[in-house]
Amino acid sequence: MGVRLAIVGCGAVAEMGHIPAARRLENVFLAALVDSDKARAEHLAEQFEVPKVFSSLTEVADEVDAVVLATPPHVRPALAEQAFSAGLHVLCEKPLANSIADCRIILDAGRRAKRVLAVAHTYRHMPNRIQAHLLLQEKALGTVFTVDVEQGDPADWPTRTGYSVRRDWTPGGVLLNEGIHSLDALFWWFGTPLNLEYQDDAIGGLESNVRIKMDFIGGISCKFRLSRTCKLRNRIVIEGEAGSLSVPVWDQSRFFLTRNGRTITHNVTSRKWDFVAMMGEQLRDFVVSIETMGAPRVTGDDGMRVVDFIEKCYAAKHQRRLPERAPIPGLTW
Repeated sequence: MGVRLAIVGCGAVAEMGHIPAARRLENVFLAALVDSDKARAEHLAEQFEVPKVFSSLTEVADEVDAVVLATPPHVRPALAEQAFSAGLHVLCEKPLANSIADCRIILDAGRRAKRVLAVAHTYRHMPNRIQAHLLLQEKALGTVFTVDVEQGDPADWPTRTGYSVRRDWTPGGVLLNEGIHSLDALFWWFGTPLNLEYQDDAIGGLESNVRIKMDFIGGISCKFRLSRTCKLRNRIVIEGEAGSLSVPVWDQSRFFLTRNGRTITHNVTSRKWDFVAMMGEQLRDFVVSIETMGAPRVTGDDGMRVVDFIEKCYAAKHQRRLPERAPIPGLTW
């Protein structure tokens, strides 16, 4: 039968990713869906032929080996503690939690229970980001000098709870929600930044536009621009002494390598975008970690590292005096 799985939280990311991904994997038995809105869970269970529905995690704990926590982040620490106390392994949606303190609660609970904790930084499973990681490990660009990240589109995620724009449920906006994926890629490739300069467009609310400057070990300087109101170029460009590498943000199928003035497109998979396939690879990695009790590709420490950086960004913003009103929409300070 393989790993018996329950998905806790039946919002958009469960419907569009976690549930269909679990249904594709032969060594995963999707035993149940859990949501406080039981009617919503029953609707998805009927749609995807999931045998059982529950309204709380405690009701399903004895029937599964692992859970995916696909809830809004403010409730994940308590749910993770429940799951680990019941002896379950946990794959937690991103961000791991809303704060570094809540991240530590989750990590400590996992360590006490000696169970696997994986974090759904799904884009680490994109084939072109994996290839970029390998190229950087092989020093294909020689010494890296600069990194430039632009990520932005008008927000259109079909959220059911709207948690990412609710100040009472989340401490941050576009950086904590969408930008976390590209930040995680940077930290995976280059390590933890040595410093940061942060700006956003919030005046006490949740930010929609962000600019960050940061430096990595080895003299690598990085500029990071993020928006959920503007269409940007949506690419990560890495410049080195031996060439440059360009990785699209929303295209998993290819990357562009420039050497000696010549740019070559490298196609690494046939489909430009397959969200369910990426979620499937993430779930497969989680299952292997359970079976071997090894580390998943994205650990709890990885998830906490990004939240820690974002918390420092927000702290830096709060130390500055803010204008009374935004002079130009999208301007950051």
